[in-house]
Amino acid sequence: MHADLLAQRVVQLIEGAVFPHLDPGSVIGVIALLLAGAGFVTVRDYALGGGDRLPLLVAEPFPRVEASIGIVPAVVASSSPDEVLTSRLARYAQHPAVDGLVVVGAGAGPVPMPRTVGGVPLRAAIATLRTVGPTP
Repeated sequence: MHADLLAQRVVQLIEGAVFPHLDPGSVIGVIALLLAGAGFVTVRDYALGGGDRLPLLVAEPFPRVEASIGIVPAVVASSSPDEVLTSRLARYAQHPAVDGLVVVGAGAGPVPMPRTVGGVPLRAAIATLRTVGPTP
């Protein structure tokens, strides 16, 4: 798969799942398990150099690796691209291991995200919270 197709598949898998918690660590953990179960290669806390770590990098299984996608949790309270998230995405996009980025948030932000960051395709995925316990 190329970057855009891989990113599209990753978004479909994320949006088809339900999450017990929406804190960034839990979201990344569930996504890593989900993608590994779908047969993808995942690496958590991928070192990009300069002190940056990508929370999750996903690729097709070896030997077909043609693209790798970085998965970044947005601040759960707001999925809109703020300055901190935007600068992180720009740094991640510069790394040669990153062919695409997927930002995972709790909902669609009021400001649409750009389609690319530094020439790297960017997609957004919405993580859905699963209600625990009986509902009224």
